[in-house]
Amino acid sequence: MKGKFFRTFMVFMTVLLLSFLAACSDGSKSSSSKQEDGEITLKVLHNWNGSGAGAPEDPMKNPVADKIAEKTGVRFDMEYTNGSEVEKLTQVLATGDFPDVYIGPAWGKEAELLLQAANQGMLHDLTPYIKEYPNLAEVVKKENMSISLYNDIISKQESGQFILHSMYPATEADIEDWLYGLYVNKDIADELGVDPNSVQTPEDLYNFLKEIKEGKFEANGNSVFPLGTYDNGWPLDITSEMFVPVAGAGSWFIDDKGNARYNFMTEEYEEWILFMRKLMSEGLLDPEAFSHTGTIAREKIAQGRYAVIPGQFEGVWNDAKKGGNQKKYVPLGPLEDFSGDRYRTEFNVQGSQLIAVSANLSEEKLEAFVKMFDYLSSDEGYLLTKFGVEGVHYDLEDGEVVAKEEMVQKIKDDTFKNEGVGHYLAFSGLDREDSLGGGPFGHQYDEKSEVKKEVTEIRRKDGIKPTTGIDPYSVLKNHPKFDQIEPITIVMGDAVQQAIHAGTEEEALGIMNKTRDALKKAGIEEVAAEITKQAQDGTEFMRYRTSN
Repeated sequence: MKGKFFRTFMVFMTVLLLSFLAACSDGSKSSSSKQEDGEITLKVLHNWNGSGAGAPEDPMKNPVADKIAEKTGVRFDMEYTNGSEVEKLTQVLATGDFPDVYIGPAWGKEAELLLQAANQGMLHDLTPYIKEYPNLAEVVKKENMSISLYNDIISKQESGQFILHSMYPATEADIEDWLYGLYVNKDIADELGVDPNSVQTPEDLYNFLKEIKEGKFEANGNSVFPLGTYDNGWPLDITSEMFVPVAGAGSWFIDDKGNARYNFMTEEYEEWILFMRKLMSEGLLDPEAFSHTGTIAREKIAQGRYAVIPGQFEGVWNDAKKGGNQKKYVPLGPLEDFSGDRYRTEFNVQGSQLIAVSANLSEEKLEAFVKMFDYLSSDEGYLLTKFGVEGVHYDLEDGEVVAKEEMVQKIKDDTFKNEGVGHYLAFSGLDREDSLGGGPFGHQYDEKSEVKKEVTEIRRKDGIKPTTGIDPYSVLKNHPKFDQIEPITIVMGDAVQQAIHAGTEEEALGIMNKTRDALKKAGIEEVAAEITKQAQDGTEFMRYRTSN
């Protein structure tokens, strides 16, 4: 009897011990600790709005993640942002709950907040590792980032190098062209007898949209709006390039003599707002353009309810594809810019990602992160993150990546994202999609890639040039009046929307002038005078930029 009791007791204790060990194992995964098999899991905040939608079903275990773990011993426990990247990072910094690794935009308030975190001791100094690992050193070189990023963020780090930067094009061939512009449903243009290329000026655009409205087109029983947008009116402001050299209310207009004016204060930008108000008041622009969600906007595009849509080529193609309409949308124009040039294209060449690690990261995890980043930034590592596992996802033919046919089928079936290809790209240094891989994954079989070439030929007849000079915003940000001006600029977009929805031009101008008066009182004209002085004294400022 005693023996039976003893055996039962031992079985119970064994089960209890195994349960305890399992719990410890599960807990170690959630807290990003070292795994039993020697792997290390890093908790990563992927601070890009909606990035989880394109994530693999299992970001920790998929073919690419498994290969990264095999090569580096590192796996990633990813958290994705849904909503404002600025709000998310602000929340993280306020709570002090900084992840092991942070990935986020290499511009705007997000970059400024990350710099604050660096200078407040919340990030780990990577200087010793940058000296030891050439691939880390490469991504923080001045020549491998935009002038603005270097001047405003990277060079402002105090007592160390806390921030890494990635996805800057390694060569000119690697510069990503999103092909922003207006796209039109060619069936509608054909029915009206209008050549999309003939629409070149604001007047041409207005007349064309009027013809569409008068045509009373329908899609699936619903009225077709002449002009639509994505959520919050994005990216309708690219059309302001017809009036000013750099799109957006918060950009600067610097003329040939060096005289600087804030876009929102100019007559030219005022003309754009009144032009948009005219479209809205006459029913040529979707009345929900600034209020509908991204989901609703994409449904409208999929259903073909927009005759003309502003956007980037790939986004419009993918959204229209859901309704089988991807081939219908072709470039409208190109439209003339503020100076009457239809083909001038100058991009602010920049990388997209900033990466940082927590100051509280253990030495073991830090070493693992650095070695992982160094490997993935090599040519071999870049090929892995960008194109997948050789022999599984692609073959190399004459030095060019050629996707496996079964992977092309997965792209068509919308299951390819579960392979993990492209998902860990932020850790892979300079962008080498064309110079190393020969082009986007599967482009040899991808109808979209062929159409993109045709769109490029239409929009980029004069090729692409990088912008030169520093962003005038850097003068504003460092000006003594910045703290008074910034709160007004934050709500300036609301004034633009209200003016576009105004019942009359006089009402629209009244809304604009109220905000203009606030900007003047805050000191915007003093900033303009400083930029003018620097420009006339020889400082090279960025005076022209194509949306990208």
